[in-house]
Amino acid sequence: MEKQAVGEITVIEYFLTYLWTALDYVGATFLFDGFATRRFKRLAFWEITGSYILFESTVLNLIMPATANYRMVLFALIFYAIFYIVQYNSTVIFCLFMAVICYAISCCVDDMCYTSLFLFTKTNFVSTFFLPFTVRCITVAICYLQKRLRTKNGALPANWKTYIVPMLISLANILLVFYFGASFRCGQMAEKPLFVCALFLTSIQVAALFLVSWMEQNAHFREEALSLQTKAKAQQENIDALSAAYAQQRKLTHDFHAHLDLLAAFLNREDGTENARNYIRNLQKTTITRLLLVSTKNTSMDALLNQKALLAKKRNIDIQFMVNDLSPLKLSIADLTVIISNIFDNAIEACEKLPEEERQIRVQVLLEEEELFFSVHNRSLPVSIQPGQLPPSTKENPTLHGYGLENVRSILKKYKAVYTMEYQEGWVYFATELPNTLLS
Repeated sequence: MEKQAVGEITVIEYFLTYLWTALDYVGATFLFDGFATRRFKRLAFWEITGSYILFESTVLNLIMPATANYRMVLFALIFYAIFYIVQYNSTVIFCLFMAVICYAISCCVDDMCYTSLFLFTKTNFVSTFFLPFTVRCITVAICYLQKRLRTKNGALPANWKTYIVPMLISLANILLVFYFGASFRCGQMAEKPLFVCALFLTSIQVAALFLVSWMEQNAHFREEALSLQTKAKAQQENIDALSAAYAQQRKLTHDFHAHLDLLAAFLNREDGTENARNYIRNLQKTTITRLLLVSTKNTSMDALLNQKALLAKKRNIDIQFMVNDLSPLKLSIADLTVIISNIFDNAIEACEKLPEEERQIRVQVLLEEEELFFSVHNRSLPVSIQPGQLPPSTKENPTLHGYGLENVRSILKKYKAVYTMEYQEGWVYFATELPNTLLS
């Protein structure tokens, strides 16, 4: 009879492992949904999740009796990280961060509930169902609340460096939970201090979780502020370009009567018709050259490229363009403005650090076979550029900059466009090809 009872309890515990694991991943899904986008649609997502829960529960049932606590922590972190990598679009290091944060939440809530039970009941009795179920329900509620708050506030994923502090807090909380638990079992800590510590660690962990969103919001607001500064700068450059064009037009208007008088003199002569034609032809070329450094037959691109060309000229930079007919261009001018403006600004910034006689920028904007080729080749001081990465900001306070190049990377990723950027023998070379398509 005794052996049969033990067998029945073991079977129940095995089935409870599947239930606890399922609840753990419900909470993890709520948490992860707030920080990243899913790779798969709803049905496929839950099919993979269900299979993953069955697999992990089976593994836990096989290894649980013979595995030490610290190894179980390692297994839990690995399983959470793999789940995140498989189901969500993110980087590996971010997966590890989120795995630590997720496990720390459940670990702290579990510790608080169990120490509360012991403090108020003065017993080690633990229900095989009610208390573990309560622990997981609280964890799920915290994760769900975090997801709702992030969705409501429109929190956007920030750089993974934003998560270093919350992750370190979470890791410290996990270690402290095990340390205080070991101290209590050894008689080095009473139940009241243990309860206070558990409550404190849980509060810190929840605060760390919401700290992530606050840091993201702060980074987002800072990016918006910098974006407004960039727009203000671009508007000022537009005003300068228009002012220069207006001043140039006034000069042409002032000379207009002199041109008419000379043409009249040509036409009054019997052999002056050909001279008049040549004069008009040269006048047309000169007028276009003086008004526009670049002419692509696309008004928006002309405005953008000439604005940047004027800015380069003001910095005493020798700038040359190779362009063709861009009138069939379908790409979003807003996206092109981000790419071209940021790459141009970096090239101008690099050239300004050189002597005036060495400042050179070469630009190509060519539309061929439904592909837009854009490249910038500029002189520069030595700079380290890692393969597949855009260079770091060289501005005086890099923490307040660097968003422009990240925006360039995001737009290129949106168009699934490849790019190359490298430094060779005093020149920085950037090139990319974008499909001539208007994306929503």
